[in-house]
Amino acid sequence: MFFHNFRYSLKLLLKNKQLVFWTLAFPIIMAVLFNMAFSNIDNTEKLDPIDIAVVEDDGFKNSLIYKNSLESLSKGDDRLFNITYTDEKKAKELLTEHKVTGCFKIVKNEPVLTVNSNGINETVFCYVIDEIKSTGDLVTTLGTEEIKRNIASGKINMDYEAIFTDLTEDVLESDANIKDVSVSNMSYIMIEYYSLIAMACMYSGLLSMTLINYRLANVSAVGKRSAVSSAKKISIIFPSLCASFLVQLVELALLYAVLIFYVHTDFGNEFPKIILLSLVGSVAGLSVGVAVSVLIKAGENAKFTGLVGVIMAGCFFAGMMGVMMKNVIDKNVPVINKINPVAMITDGLYALYYYNSSERYLFDVISLAVFSAVILLISIRGLRRQTYDSI
Repeated sequence: MFFHNFRYSLKLLLKNKQLVFWTLAFPIIMAVLFNMAFSNIDNTEKLDPIDIAVVEDDGFKNSLIYKNSLESLSKGDDRLFNITYTDEKKAKELLTEHKVTGCFKIVKNEPVLTVNSNGINETVFCYVIDEIKSTGDLVTTLGTEEIKRNIASGKINMDYEAIFTDLTEDVLESDANIKDVSVSNMSYIMIEYYSLIAMACMYSGLLSMTLINYRLANVSAVGKRSAVSSAKKISIIFPSLCASFLVQLVELALLYAVLIFYVHTDFGNEFPKIILLSLVGSVAGLSVGVAVSVLIKAGENAKFTGLVGVIMAGCFFAGMMGVMMKNVIDKNVPVINKINPVAMITDGLYALYYYNSSERYLFDVISLAVFSAVILLISIRGLRRQTYDSI
């Protein structure tokens, strides 16, 4: 029964020319176009140290984590920043005159960034500050726990400043520091290829949605026969998901083959982790396709349009149409990207490319797995509740 449904599902997918175009041909065409448009961008626009202005007021001087981190990132030949320490008025003048990429200051112990435009330098600047903020939050948590332990043990007289200073130094010396471990210069086009990979992963939802639609009584004649048969729904749905995943694996393999052998994309030493993230991201895409098929009461064309709309909205919020958008969403409406699988995929890929620590990458992989499980459970529950007045 399983293999019969599995083979039948494969035939349905491979015979659907529109589906093959969107899930296979379209990402490959985009990869080729990216290569034609941006093939020389890394030779003409190497990422030089980014010029920024830092408002050196009391707030900054008292924030050891930002002060030490930015200082360490502005030293050496491979430095990330060229920093101008100045007052707020002068910093704004430098930004207005486009002499710096952005301005940084501390307001009420929180970092405040100001930039003029939406570009790669601005994105890197924002990501670095976000990473330093995460490190600062870690220091605060560890320091608070240390103080509580001392109080519980009867030690009342403590040097609170020394506790937080020591923890800051320990954290800054650990592998949580921001480093560029991929290449000596960050590649502009890698961001475009990572965005393409995330989109291709989510397009797997078109595969699962197509097969689930065939099994729904209100969509197809095959679904009507399935609904009145004695077979359990899970025994029909599971082979369809397996077939969708297999086709997605083949399409991802072909996409990576084009990126590696035709486009000559260098994924570095993190390629196995990229593959793992792509597979988990594809499962997330499959789960979204199932959810749209089961939960939306509409025709097949409407569901197709709805799913593409959901994917493109996720791409927009993840910053694919403007790399600064993700930072804007994270700052103002963080809950959107917390449940946005596209943002999880791109964030995991950025973590591999820009950071030395794997914690952020693992968090994104686990988040995608949890997201997929929750969406599939909701979809299965919705499928079991479906009833029809007549078939």
